[in-house]
Amino acid sequence: MSALKEALEKLRETGSIGLEDFRNLKMKDVEVLTEEIKQWCLYGNGKPEKLAKKNKEH
Repeated sequence: MSALKEALEKLRETGSIGLEDFRNLKMKDVEVLTEEIKQWCLYGNGKPEKLAKKNKEH
């Protein structure tokens, strides 16, 4: 499992991720993850089950 998928899964399960998770990601993956978090906060009302629903590549 890629580091991005692991970070997204952890975020879905717990609602948070640590700095160590960010450190394990490539810069492009950090950008993708932060965009997902922005979308999730704006449109998903912070509900973990709504995180990364529209992006099938994760």
